[in-house]
Amino acid sequence: MAMHPKTIGVVGGLIAGIIIAWLGFAAFLVVALCVLVGWFIAKVYLGEIDLLDAYERFQADRGRRRRD
Repeated sequence: MAMHPKTIGVVGGLIAGIIIAWLGFAAFLVVALCVLVGWFIAKVYLGEIDLLDAYERFQADRGRRRRD
């Protein structure tokens, strides 16, 4: 049975975080950050997040005038 890419990304980030940081609260933060990065990469890989579309929307929003 194949693992879902999101699961692989989260597990990969978790393992990377554990290898990078061993002890303390700072280690917990590094592990959590690695898990989130792995989750994000998996979502991009699956096509659930389109980076080019997000960038274009960001650029379009920058050109709009803000209401006061």
